[in-house]
Amino acid sequence: MNNSKHQPLRLYGAPSITTRKNITWNGGQPFEDSDVLVLSSRSTSDPSSKDSTQLYLDLRLSKPLVPDSTITWGFAGVRVTLSSTPLRFRWGHYIDSRGRDSGPPDEGTMTSYDGEEVETGIGLNPKTGEQEQYEERWADQPVTPATPFAFLTSSREPHESAGFIAILGEHALALRQEQSPNDAIFQAVRIRILNSSSSGRDVVFKQNADILHPLLEAALSAIEQWNGTPWQCGQEIALQDDRWIVWDAGVAGGSV
Repeated sequence: MNNSKHQPLRLYGAPSITTRKNITWNGGQPFEDSDVLVLSSRSTSDPSSKDSTQLYLDLRLSKPLVPDSTITWGFAGVRVTLSSTPLRFRWGHYIDSRGRDSGPPDEGTMTSYDGEEVETGIGLNPKTGEQEQYEERWADQPVTPATPFAFLTSSREPHESAGFIAILGEHALALRQEQSPNDAIFQAVRIRILNSSSSGRDVVFKQNADILHPLLEAALSAIEQWNGTPWQCGQEIALQDDRWIVWDAGVAGGSV
């Protein structure tokens, strides 16, 4: 494995696992038609500070969640804090199963209510094809302490990346979409980690992933060989024949 190292980037906070509880369009009844999983890295500064950024992967699969579920939406990129009062974010979609640059910027305002994170904004309602007001309710899921995590990009600059990998807690996600408009097939793999052995992994879902799935498995196997020395931010690593850049890595609840 290539252990080329670069100056580590100082990161703040903790990586997070987030699931969606429901969504409401135009003040209607809340519902949930997708199993939504978002894995987010640590931030470049306090997450509520203006211009703070973090890497994220967001995969939404049709319910019930089964191997032949379909992608209702999948995208990945960098989340930027636009303001702290109110707390407002913009999610850059560097890859997107619905097509890059397919609409206005993805921006939302966050508030806390009754132990949940509430996101409001304007987005594309896939049922009507119109831009409408929405409200989403989110819940953070626990991350098992002392477990390794990693967030990888296929290029040093995330906005130039065709591929994104995230491993956190019991979840592993890999999403990929080539930048060429002639080869924009969206690839996705979601794995549930049952234990640290390769036999303790359950492939929850995969699509167009003949190359991506082995890459994610290689990343999981590489993490098992850390022996207390995680990858460093900015480090270039080799996964099979591909080079990947470490955006964030460490041990949950511990130091980098």
